[in-house]
Amino acid sequence: MTTPQLDPQLHHVLDWIDRTRPNRLAVIMDPNTEKHCLPVVSPLLPPHTDFLRLSEAGEGVKRIEHAHALWSSLDEAGYDRNSAIIGLGGGTVTDLSAFVASTYLRGVDFWLIPTTLLAMVDAAAGGKTGINLGGAKNRIGTFAHPTGISLCPEFLATLPQRQLLSGLAEHVKHILLAHSLPEWPQRMEALPALDGPIEPEDFAELIRQSVDIKEGIVRQDVEETNGIRKQLNLGHTAGHAIESWAMAEGLELLHGEAVAWGLGVELAISAGRMAPDAPAAAAMLALRSTLETQFPCPVSVPPPEALWAWARMDKKNDAEAVRMVLLSENGDPLVDQAVSLEEFSAACGA
Repeated sequence: MTTPQLDPQLHHVLDWIDRTRPNRLAVIMDPNTEKHCLPVVSPLLPPHTDFLRLSEAGEGVKRIEHAHALWSSLDEAGYDRNSAIIGLGGGTVTDLSAFVASTYLRGVDFWLIPTTLLAMVDAAAGGKTGINLGGAKNRIGTFAHPTGISLCPEFLATLPQRQLLSGLAEHVKHILLAHSLPEWPQRMEALPALDGPIEPEDFAELIRQSVDIKEGIVRQDVEETNGIRKQLNLGHTAGHAIESWAMAEGLELLHGEAVAWGLGVELAISAGRMAPDAPAAAAMLALRSTLETQFPCPVSVPPPEALWAWARMDKKNDAEAVRMVLLSENGDPLVDQAVSLEEFSAACGA
């Protein structure tokens, strides 16, 4: 397992290249990271580096067609097991780059440089790779750990507010998993304000906290064999459903925006399983209201039945039951909880 490291000057990447001296090196990026981030990275790289630019940005890059194009580019350039790959970008780029690296020649070394807050606090860490299939999230993938992960908060200055909010939503998920229910309001109030100039160094501690929380969970269940790691899917079954629906409809919905909405739904389902006067139920519904205010969903939510079809395709399901991560009255995660369409519909309308 690879521990992400704060690396504002990218010294760890340079040390890796100097130490291993790959005979070919490819940087995979999308149009956004080519424009905003590559100028920082490229002067540090050796002359034999190939720059592989994806044709689009966003969730659309996580398709087999893009993976095939990258495999072909590596093959045509003569890459072998002594070559290496750098994934430079947000979570979609790091997911795709890691998948391509882990499958090409049954695996070549790769290093990830996440450039969005969401990728820094969550997507690039943990050793999961993935691409989408038929519009469903991460249906194809591997467990593969990069040689290293460099976290450079300076890249956050290139992001619009919406992208920063998307990353904060994944951080909120980590807050719910790592802290007791009475601490939630204080932790939410401590989130950085995004209504003024962004100071990247102000996010360094937040990033470190999220990485530590996720790493502590993943280390107990690296390849999701004993169920502990599943708690990281809090908010994701419902979130992936609306995200997949939005992709199918051609609507723009960022992953963190979908997760924030999914957290609200799964909090409401959790509260609905408690006594109406339970303090935990009131706290969870209050947090849902806060999430709706701080992380508004930018698309009109369709009827629950339209999302249920996507929820049933979630890879965590078994025996055709839709399973979500819910929370107990103590705020502890409960994995593999079967949820009915009736509960889901009530929570969507709550």
